[in-house]
Amino acid sequence: MDLMELAGDLKGELVEFAMSPRFGQALEKAISAAFPGGVVDDEALLSATIESFIYNQRLEFGQTVLEIFAERFTGEARALLLSWSDYVQGVFESKEPYGDDGVIAVNRIDELTYRVRSNMGAEGIKHLVPGAVMIGNVVPVGDDWMISGASMGFPPEDAKDALAGVRQLQMSHPKMVFRNPAKLARAREIQAQQRESFIGLYGSDLIVLPGNEVDEKMIAFYRHDYERAGSKAGPWTEPDLPPLGFDSQEMVGIIFDEEDGLGFYRGFDVAQEVFANPELIIRRRYRDVVTGYLRGEDVTPVPLRRLAAQDPDKTDRLFRKLLKKPGFSWERDGEALLRKHKPGWFASPPLPKVIPV
Repeated sequence: MDLMELAGDLKGELVEFAMSPRFGQALEKAISAAFPGGVVDDEALLSATIESFIYNQRLEFGQTVLEIFAERFTGEARALLLSWSDYVQGVFESKEPYGDDGVIAVNRIDELTYRVRSNMGAEGIKHLVPGAVMIGNVVPVGDDWMISGASMGFPPEDAKDALAGVRQLQMSHPKMVFRNPAKLARAREIQAQQRESFIGLYGSDLIVLPGNEVDEKMIAFYRHDYERAGSKAGPWTEPDLPPLGFDSQEMVGIIFDEEDGLGFYRGFDVAQEVFANPELIIRRRYRDVVTGYLRGEDVTPVPLRRLAAQDPDKTDRLFRKLLKKPGFSWERDGEALLRKHKPGWFASPPLPKVIPV
């Protein structure tokens, strides 16, 4: 059987498997999150939601629907299915035909070139004439990529409108941009240069300040970095950035970490106090901040690692009280504790927080 034909058959079975009662509750939750109003009125978004649920969402024992389904197969079919964990969401601009059932297309989000085919044959790509745009998903099939799920097509005369949202998609979904190794390398280079600028301006990669000063400090940093790089686009003009939203009464820690990049941490002064005096952990104010750093899904390990490194003995005392584990040792148990509460952060190397577009 032709590999593309096999892929088409497997994809149909996979979708049917994902829509079975076994995953009904989890799928319903994913769809509700995509359509908070309760009205499913966008076929392309619904398809993208189901595709993401199949390929990305971890369910039983940490597996995805795709991984669970692949266990039914061996050999070529199993390998093909597991390769689909590398599925790509994109805005594909058709450049030229590729054989009878495909096109050469550039994904304007990651700026890589894909040989896109359809398991429906020529019928499935007839609308992708040169200059047309397809917004949708593709999965690898050998050296080619198969259209996966519903997609939106735009003729060449409407391509400009279809491509207008690419910049916003790049800013909102950096992981999609960083499929491109050159973009990833450049982003890491820029982030390292910005970190040098931050340290040069503030004397350290960590500063703690009142919340109402954060926006001003960041604008000053951006200006310093721009001018340090040579003001290549002309004299500095202050960007119209949305407020970061920190309360004037709270203290915020800003850390420009070498690996994780720029991060903002509420209540950092409180965390500093309790790590210096572990007995304070019995007070709710201190316990809430440390617990938030530990259990917060959106908080990286960076602040806890920084604070813990200052005094290992006091860190051990703090976590023994917090966790009610008399034998806890940060040196021995700290990494496992962070991995338990922040599995997503450890699943892959952290991506840069700057995007070269």
